Amino acid sequence: METLGPRLYRLGADLATLARAGVVLLLLLRVGEGLETLPTVVRLLLLGWTLDVLDGLLARASRRPSPLAPWDYPLDAGLAWAGFAYLVGAGLVPLGPAWAWVVFSLVLFLRFPKKSLSMLLQVPPTFAPFLFAHRLAPQAFQEAFLWALFMLLLDGRRFLGVIREFMEEVGLLQGARG
Repeated sequence: METLGPRLYRLGADLATLARAGVVLLLLLRVGEGLETLPTVVRLLLLGWTLDVLDGLLARASRRPSPLAPWDYPLDAGLAWAGFAYLVGAGLVPLGPAWAWVVFSLVLFLRFPKKSLSMLLQVPPTFAPFLFAHRLAPQAFQEAFLWALFMLLLDGRRFLGVIREFMEEVGLLQGARG
């Protein structure tokens, strides 16, 4: 019989996942707003990534996958692409190159449907809002920088594990194993 603790951890993980879905929705509602919304978008992204870390910590503490665990990666992608959509809608990323990247990413992913490729293709959309914030919303960028340092201290081993998983899937660590 399972004790209450693991069930509460799984419930907490699912609530964090649901909240992250809400953050994606809030980001999508910002598409079409101007540059003045960039600090809010950066802070919403930080909230979304914080919820991602939290749901992972709670899920691992429960020692079993939560019912919403299959939505973890799609919501990660949702955060990245929703932030990118805001940049396009705000006129910070030109429409032509944005569509070119989206179509290129989609075609490549449909041809080679691997999580590692999807992760690689969403690197520019993930980091673009923060790069724009560096120049256009320095206070929000400073908050993001401090957030990143704190998250590396809090859960750096998990972050390195994600990088290792990516490298293994693309075959970069196969020679090191055997």
